[in-house]
Amino acid sequence: MPNNFGNIFVKVLINSPFHFLLGPNIALITVTGRKSGTLISTPINVSRDGTFYIATSTRKRTWWRNLRHGASAQLRVAGQTIRVHGEVMESMDEVTEGLRRYFQQNPKLAKYFNIHLAADGQPVREDLQRAATEHVIIRLQPMP
Repeated sequence: MPNNFGNIFVKVLINSPFHFLLGPNIALITVTGRKSGTLISTPINVSRDGTFYIATSTRKRTWWRNLRHGASAQLRVAGQTIRVHGEVMESMDEVTEGLRRYFQQNPKLAKYFNIHLAADGQPVREDLQRAATEHVIIRLQPMP
């Protein structure tokens, strides 16, 4: 999200009866800070991949680091709060492959990452590798 005001607005909307205005791919994730122990909530984009939710983040942001080593979090999406188990993919190979799958499923989002699509609709490998240096993939598994 672009700024604190935008984040606050989206947080309020996600937690309101009007959450549907944002669509099914905008969520609010709440993680517990590893060092501070405080709750940190931030709006994220998510995509479904089977039973998982997939999110991306720039490596510069810090919220996702709290999900390393399989930490749990709460995900508020489509009017529901779901407890999730997080898995962060940081290696270049994992992120490149994760982004490839992500853009195959969400080709309209590729332009926001400066990813070009080849004539067959596949993301261009060089673009994926560049993006993998700047991003991580977060896989969120709903818990029973």
